[in-house]
Amino acid sequence: MEKEAKIGVLYPQSVQYKNLGSEFMRGLKLAGLPVKFVIEGISIGADERMIIDKMQKLHLQDDIQIFVAFTGHNNIQSVYSFAEENNIILLACDLGATLPYNSKKYKGVYINSYALNESVYLLGKYLNQKGYKSICSSASYYDAGYGLLSALEHAVTETGTSFSGHYITPFQPRENEPECMEQHITATRPDVVVAFHSGLYAREHGGFITQTSLLDKIPYYVTPFTLNGVESKESKIGDFFIVGSWMPDNGDTKSCDFITAYDEKYGAAPSVFAMLGYEASLLLEAVTKSGESSYKGICKILDNFNAKGPRGVFTIDAETNRTFFNHYIYKTIAYDETKLRFEKVATLENGGDFLKNILQQPAPEKLGGWHNAYLCH
Repeated sequence: MEKEAKIGVLYPQSVQYKNLGSEFMRGLKLAGLPVKFVIEGISIGADERMIIDKMQKLHLQDDIQIFVAFTGHNNIQSVYSFAEENNIILLACDLGATLPYNSKKYKGVYINSYALNESVYLLGKYLNQKGYKSICSSASYYDAGYGLLSALEHAVTETGTSFSGHYITPFQPRENEPECMEQHITATRPDVVVAFHSGLYAREHGGFITQTSLLDKIPYYVTPFTLNGVESKESKIGDFFIVGSWMPDNGDTKSCDFITAYDEKYGAAPSVFAMLGYEASLLLEAVTKSGESSYKGICKILDNFNAKGPRGVFTIDAETNRTFFNHYIYKTIAYDETKLRFEKVATLENGGDFLKNILQQPAPEKLGGWHNAYLCH
């Protein structure tokens, strides 16, 4: 690749996570690669025609061959197909909030996900191993419209555990919502609760749950975005666990070179969006260091990619053109007025078998849910 090559960057905007784009770009730029980023917004990531139009414009007008895109999931395969048909290299990043049913591999398209779907599936299997037989899910009206509950359902079906019930906070919460939440979840008599919330709804849920005694009575497992809304100044907040493929280590920034470098440059802990941007930069770095500029040559570099990233060994699976990582369970061990502290208590080994299976399955006939990219509400 020639020096100062142009890289197209496509990112969604989010009302709830206003810094999504800037944090993604901070991660992408952290390594100081010898490239010029040409940036385009793609609204909330729900319009595949818009994404394709932006790619086509930059490809034809600016002769851009490589794109980094923070994508949603609505008809995203048409975007992948466009890239393949036009010999475009597409490094697609997402949060993994849906299940990619019936999705084939596309040449030149490499997908790196935060993989919330895998986190929740592996969590379901882990809970069975822990001896929990009855699970109650808790989600906002918005978050229930994605595929996280479906991912958990796959694990429940495979392990023989069961759902005791599902609690979904209404779009317009009731005046006594905390009371309703506690009564409903307690009445189902679960062994454990698994919660999915994000953005405004995570903050809303955090306000509700701290008015209940649920965290003291029942073990709670949540996604990292649900965690963002839990605020309490109590030193003891019950059994509270987080599942994810990566989390910023608020207790020791020296534990990860990426976190340290990000903090030194920007004076802040990196977000998930920044981490995905940084991992995309590792893929770009492999290309820039190789000096390769042909489509075939760049594909060969990425097909054989191997590096160490924030989530450990970073490779691309040849069968799917996707990255797979282990996932982890963290426990809250202390709290002060500004930061939560975590302890990694379990590793969920992941060879990608779950998603490889989903990729070959036809989508359920009545598969619904939201079209916008997760968190872009």
